[in-house]
Formats: sequence, C-alpha cells, structure tokens
Amino acid sequence: MKSIAELAAALVAAHEGAPLLDQVPEHLLPADLDAVYALQDEIIAQIGPVGGWKVAAGLGDPPLCAPIPADRFLATADLIDGEKQRIFLAEIEVAVRLGSDLAGGALPEAVEAAIASLHPAIELIANPFVDRDATPRNLQLGDLQSNGAVIVGRAMDRTMVDALASLPVTLELDGKPTHTVSKGASWDDIVGAITWLAGHAEQRGHSLRAGQEIITGARALAPLNGAKMIEGVLGEWGRVNCGV
Repeated sequence: MKSIAELAAALVAAHEGAPLLDQVPEHLLPADLDAVYALQDEIIAQIGPVGGWKVAAGLGDPPLCAPIPADRFLATADLIDGEKQRIFLAEIEVAVRLGSDLAGGALPEAVEAAIASLHPAIELIANPFVDRDATPRNLQLGDLQSNGAVIVGRAMDRTMVDALASLPVTLELDGKPTHTVSKGASWDDIVGAITWLAGHAEQRGHSLRAGQEIITGARALAPLNGAKMIEGVLGEWGRVNCGV
C-alpha cells in the first residue's frame, strides 16, 4: 500500500467483506484534520456520489463531519449483512432532509428554510480494522467516521424542534431497552452545525443538495453484541428500526 488511493480502496473493500486492515504505513496515516478530510474525499471519489452527511451538532467548533455515500442510506426493508459489513455498534440520531440546495455562506434563516423535514435515524457503525483499539483516531475519522450504513425513518412532526435538547431517546436491541438518554443537540445546535457544514462541504466540492439527509450526532448508542433487531424510539415523536 503506497498511496492514499490504495488506502481508500482497501477501506472500501473491507466494509464489503474483504480482508481487514492491519498495518497502515506511517506516511499514509492522516496527521491532521486536513488529511482526514482528504482521505474521506478519496473514498467518496471511489464510491460516491454523496447521499448526505454526518455532523456532530453541538460538539466542537467547528464540529467533525463526514460525507456519506448515497448507497449507504438504506430503507428499513433493505437487507443488511451485518457480519459481512462488519457492523458492531448502533447509534440513534435525529436526521434532517434538505428540501433545497444550500450554498456556502447561507444564513441560519436560510438553513432553517431549507430543512424540509426531521426524521429518526439509525447509524450503523462498522469496523474495517484488525485491531480497532490500536487504530489511530484520525484513520478512523478518515474512514468516513466508521460509517457503515444509515436507516432513516418517517418524518416527524416539525413542532418537535422545541423538544430536541431534552428529547428522550431509547435504543432497543432485540426488543430490550439498552440505552436511554434525555438530552442532545438543540435545534439551534443543529441549524448552526448545518450552517457551518454548507460552507465546509462546498469548499470540498460536495455542496449540500436538495434531497440529501444529514444525521446530527449520536444520542443513544450501544454495541450490538450479537443482536439482530435494532429500534430507536424518540419519545412520542417517532420510531425507526432495522435488522442486521
């Protein structure tokens, strides 16, 4: 493995059942966020187009982010091969769907207007590495922040925006509540993160487009530990589920 293109290809392949990555040459390990995002962009160049993004709303200034390929956005009825795709952890999140394009420099008011709907979502986290604990964090971030797949549920009532900061969210595995939280990114946090993301994505050549979905950060999460059914319950506002 001699180039970032070869590293990206190996990561893509490992997410589809090819051999796990073990030793990555030192010169290919991302040294900073610029290098992290360069690796992400190479992955997208190989498997794109971009279907949406993940951004950690309310965490960090600026927040961490990653584009998500369109083919990793799945419906609840889609068959997910959790073993082949190395899925090991599930996160319950709030997603937004854009109803119009967003250019860099858009004001928060324009961002709010561009958000067509809010949805419950499951992000499935995958591990393409032989020893994840020994894998440098920047390499994990460069691997599209370990994204394996995203399942987006039905739109929720828009009035829920006032409840986001204290939204009760439960992750259920095989029908059993596994992790419950009651706080997360507020509406202002989410709008602020997407306002920043519009400029960042444009600079990287991946401008935000109508129809794209953006997940806004993990709320409830847990390792699967062999579980086959995953469900996220967002208070009385919505549910989303999938099988692996």
